[in-house]
Amino acid sequence: MTYRSAAGLGVQSIERSVGVQRAVVLAGKPGAIYRVITLAPGSDANVVAASLRRNADVLSVAPIHTRALVADTVADDPYLDNDDQWYLYKTNVDSGAWAHSHGKAGVVVAIIDTGVDENNPDFIFDIKESIVGGVKATGKGSVQDTNGHGTNTAGLATAQTNNGYGFAGVGYTTHLQAYKIFPDATTTSDCQTADTADEAQAIDDAVANGASVISLSLGGAQSQGSDPTEQTAVEYALSNNVAVVAAAGNEYPSSDGQQVDYPAAYPGVIAVGASAVQDTVMNSYATITSEYVATYSNSGATLVAPGGDSSSDPASDCSTSTSPCDYLHWVEGYSTTTAAFPPDKCSDSGGVCRALFNGTSQATPQVAGTIALMEAYHGGARSLTPAQVTTMLTSTADLIPGVSSTRQGAGRLDAANAVAAAHP
Repeated sequence: MTYRSAAGLGVQSIERSVGVQRAVVLAGKPGAIYRVITLAPGSDANVVAASLRRNADVLSVAPIHTRALVADTVADDPYLDNDDQWYLYKTNVDSGAWAHSHGKAGVVVAIIDTGVDENNPDFIFDIKESIVGGVKATGKGSVQDTNGHGTNTAGLATAQTNNGYGFAGVGYTTHLQAYKIFPDATTTSDCQTADTADEAQAIDDAVANGASVISLSLGGAQSQGSDPTEQTAVEYALSNNVAVVAAAGNEYPSSDGQQVDYPAAYPGVIAVGASAVQDTVMNSYATITSEYVATYSNSGATLVAPGGDSSSDPASDCSTSTSPCDYLHWVEGYSTTTAAFPPDKCSDSGGVCRALFNGTSQATPQVAGTIALMEAYHGGARSLTPAQVTTMLTSTADLIPGVSSTRQGAGRLDAANAVAAAHP
């Protein structure tokens, strides 16, 4: 809901007249009042919307959409090599980007996702907040991940590095704000969706809590339509010098895959597609022969980053402990120790909960972690505008030979060059 600012306290009277049960105020552009309303059970949303639109103080009425996770996962195998983070080398994070910056206190990445495994010692949480169905909770236990997706994306961006444990995150010493907006997984499904009202509140709170980068490994196809509530929150973040990074989507080559998902499609958002590699010897980085845009990655991205592509070698599916497994076709990282859906449960190898993922979801936090290093190197939190960040990322990306700009955008992330470009 968007009201004229002159409506003031009158908005409450307007909402009572149509049976609104609950309303949440959102931040947005000056000159308007933004609210998310919840109707009483059994209400006809179309009738209520039509009634509201007839009121002169109402500027717009739009439905809330849902957003789904943008990744696929397979449970971890006990024989996985936890040193094989090929993506950090392909994007020149190790040692290129880290030669310039190890991050800086106050430059924080906000991960808005399924939550994060609070049992994992590799995260430094600045904020823990759950917003599901409009109900907010904070503090210990509020973001415990029962899916694994959020733990994975958080680890790719912010897992603490050089501490003798588990995986290294792109952001090295970067801290984490964790926002859980997806309902818990169940024993029969890990495909829950989040609504854009909860997402918008999480974005608003990330801005208020000082995040420098917001990472959104979630989305909905453009064919579903844009969402004014989501877009307003994104615009609010960008206007406060917070970079917003979002997954391009995994629908290619379908019609939805010809353009990036929302929220990646909104102006100013850095839309991240996925790249993948081919090798001649399994699990041998030295035998990588080529790089390409992953077969599932939507066209129209700003740039791409490693997301893996297990479909490039179906025989190496990694689905069982006895099948051959080429980790170079996946992005390996953390999952959660409290996965509810049995296929998502990971093996506990030396106290590390590991899993394999494919998706633009995995590419996105790698870019977010790079931006955190860029800002740390440049001067600190929000020291670069989102437009400057985008220019630096795109002007320093590495073009993948033989791939159209429609598929790869500006090219594949080169973290070392992007961080170097941020030198003040």
